Amino acid sequence: MSKYQELFNQLQKEKANRPSGVNDHIMIFDGLNTFIRAFSATPSSNEDGDHVGGITGFLYSIGKCVRDFKPSRCIVVFDGVGGSRRRRKINKDYKANRINKTKLRRHDHYDITVEQEQQEMRRQFSRVVSYLDCLPVTFLAMDGIEADDTISYIVGMFDEDILKPKEEQSKFTIVSTDRDFYQLIDNRIRVWSPIKKKMYTTETVLEEFGVHPANYVMYRTFTGDKSDNIQGVKGIGPKTLLKHIPDLALSLDYTPADLRGDCIEKLDESKTYQKMLDNIDLIEENWDLMNLNILNFPAQTKSNIRNIINAPITTLNKVEFRRLFMEDKMWSIMKNMPDWLNNTWLSLSAFAQQTHK
Repeated sequence: MSKYQELFNQLQKEKANRPSGVNDHIMIFDGLNTFIRAFSATPSSNEDGDHVGGITGFLYSIGKCVRDFKPSRCIVVFDGVGGSRRRRKINKDYKANRINKTKLRRHDHYDITVEQEQQEMRRQFSRVVSYLDCLPVTFLAMDGIEADDTISYIVGMFDEDILKPKEEQSKFTIVSTDRDFYQLIDNRIRVWSPIKKKMYTTETVLEEFGVHPANYVMYRTFTGDKSDNIQGVKGIGPKTLLKHIPDLALSLDYTPADLRGDCIEKLDESKTYQKMLDNIDLIEENWDLMNLNILNFPAQTKSNIRNIINAPITTLNKVEFRRLFMEDKMWSIMKNMPDWLNNTWLSLSAFAQQTHK
């Protein structure tokens, strides 16, 4: 009898921990980050020999997160057209290292040009958007801004939650390998790295980097970001930085302006401090490039984001999903497609119905 009682208690506990409202636990995917990983790492082809790994890899990736973390809502955000324009005005070399890439490793044994690969990527990306139209998710791409900025604005829409009791506050899980999101982490926001299989919280960031998420941008202004072609301050690595500014481990917000003031303990003869001052222009530029709280985009764009987030969520459309699936001839890859749809998306579809009431 105790065995059944234990099982009953476990089920009751799981039921109590399930979200009750559509915005209780919002999972936000960095869409392009997820798609590029899937496209480059998944070699799956359909029976015609056409590569469909970008599609299946993307769907399996977001589906696994939904099943593992059981959110009440799923949002997928993509970079908008001209999204990097604002940051390229600050630094013309921003993300310049991503242009004219060599072929992805998956295609090494294929006779395919970079242009053909880019065309194939665009084709599969378009199909991914069509599949998302069938799923109970909200997806958006705002022209003129990057996904990072859109995601930052979305979580900021719920800042008033801090006035609510803790159990009533919306929780967020951001899914991306982009470390820029660590600066958004607080008691409501965490970041799941699907490559590392690691959940980043305030404690995790402190343990791995020695800095509080509130000061992660300040930390990155010195270390730079090779993936975005952002140069750091030469001669001031993480250890040197934390030695001279140990308070970065605290939740006090530091900015480049503090380097000019009395907030940071320093000695006139400190070579490191002088190096900071010598590189203050670079530090301030990096701050403007990396800070996701500098939401410098039009009010109309912000209004459009709010309208999309507050609009009714699409419910699961199995018929249209199956039609797309058959067109792409993916049955040899996603052999359990009907079960995958039911086990992954039915509960989210039920939450989505709440937004139609």
